[in-house]
Amino acid sequence: MLGVTKNVSEQEGYPASAKGKVFRLTVKQTDKEYNIQASADETVLTAIERAGIVAPSRCRSGECGWCRSKLISGEVFMPAENEYRRWADKQHGYIHPCCSFPLSDIVLEVPGSYVK
Repeated sequence: MLGVTKNVSEQEGYPASAKGKVFRLTVKQTDKEYNIQASADETVLTAIERAGIVAPSRCRSGECGWCRSKLISGEVFMPAENEYRRWADKQHGYIHPCCSFPLSDIVLEVPGSYVK
């Protein structure tokens, strides 16, 4: 499956209270910190890229794990069809920004960019 879920607010388990909201996203990357906005109906990766931040990505569907990032605080929704995280990543707070949708303000530690 290449690509992320469309119309996330229609997915099972998506909280109706998040629909249409905009949240603050703090991106920590190496020695830099960015404060941007992220809409609940866009992926965290889309918000990061829209702000001009270069972040690792490949499949854009959660399968490859290339974008794996540490969720320091906040909450995201990940559609079941895009949930490919390893068990250990789930236990230790790692997400795949390419298929995670913000449900609150977020602080995220993103790896530096890689050559694609």
